[in-house]
Amino acid sequence: MTKEPKGHSRVMEEERFEQRTMESEDASAPRRVSETPKAGGSSGRSAMARYDVQVCALLLVLYVIPFFVARSAIYEKWNLSYYSRPLNYAYETPVKDADVIVFGDSTAMFGIDPSQMQKALGMTVLNLPNTHGSLMINNDLPLERYLARNKPPKLIVFYFAPWDFNYGNVSLEAMHVFEGEELLARQGTGREVLAFLMKKPVEVLLFPLRFYADSLQFLSHRVSHAGQEEMLARTHGTIENVDVTVLASPCQFPPLLLDNIQFPWVKALGEKYRKAGTDVVFFVAPVPACTNISEVMNHDYGSLPAKAPVVLPVGEFVRDIRYIHPHKEDVPMLTENLLAAVRPRLAATK
Repeated sequence: MTKEPKGHSRVMEEERFEQRTMESEDASAPRRVSETPKAGGSSGRSAMARYDVQVCALLLVLYVIPFFVARSAIYEKWNLSYYSRPLNYAYETPVKDADVIVFGDSTAMFGIDPSQMQKALGMTVLNLPNTHGSLMINNDLPLERYLARNKPPKLIVFYFAPWDFNYGNVSLEAMHVFEGEELLARQGTGREVLAFLMKKPVEVLLFPLRFYADSLQFLSHRVSHAGQEEMLARTHGTIENVDVTVLASPCQFPPLLLDNIQFPWVKALGEKYRKAGTDVVFFVAPVPACTNISEVMNHDYGSLPAKAPVVLPVGEFVRDIRYIHPHKEDVPMLTENLLAAVRPRLAATK
């Protein structure tokens, strides 16, 4: 058996000694525990708080956007509301110094042709379009604005459905008024918007929610504004009723409409605008011959003063909750009815 050299044996012993020393140090050293953060600790709570802040900030931005969008030029062009163009026309009409102004509800917007009246009278005739919802929010603001920028007219015609003559005393909760709120946000001054906020704070707070809800509704129904601007310009304030439905016969006026046949609000408007050189006429829009028509006719229209509404066949009207909008084919005939009431009053002003 061959012996290892003494030097080699010594080296191996030193290596074994160093190995035993290192193993001894490792055994005596304290073990390090992993410092992994516990789930739900302070760092987790901080991340959740940041997430909550970001969500709240996003919701706040989405909430305030409608207030700014409603006043933008882009929204004026791309507004989804069916009534946006005629309602804004009342504030932005290029027609100057009209001799005859028609101011009323949607029955005038759909049922009267000012251009036909203009040809018959040889005078400038203008309709300032409104809906019941816009009137309840903005009242006579379109008429006020127009008269502030133009010469006083010879005649102002207040043209309303029987149940809209007292629109200012109807609860906002009873009607859809978004188009009026949208119009105020678009056309109102800071003072006018603030006055409405003080009077109806809940309505203002709900405006953004209604803005999104109505936008989705209009998108889902694919509302078309085709031809509205051209017709408004051509007729001086009328749009075509594209509804081709027919009011069901027999029909019956609901109590909600009949209970509102009162006249104080619009009668007060007549007193406000009747001045030297400017006469006022009240005209009650025609109504369908529903089974309870007597409840419409049994009112003192002479107290306005005005004649009782003309009663037309049910088939002349479209099927909607207002019971008052005629088909587009009937507009010339309805305009002639108004002309018959207007001519004598204009003759008296000469």
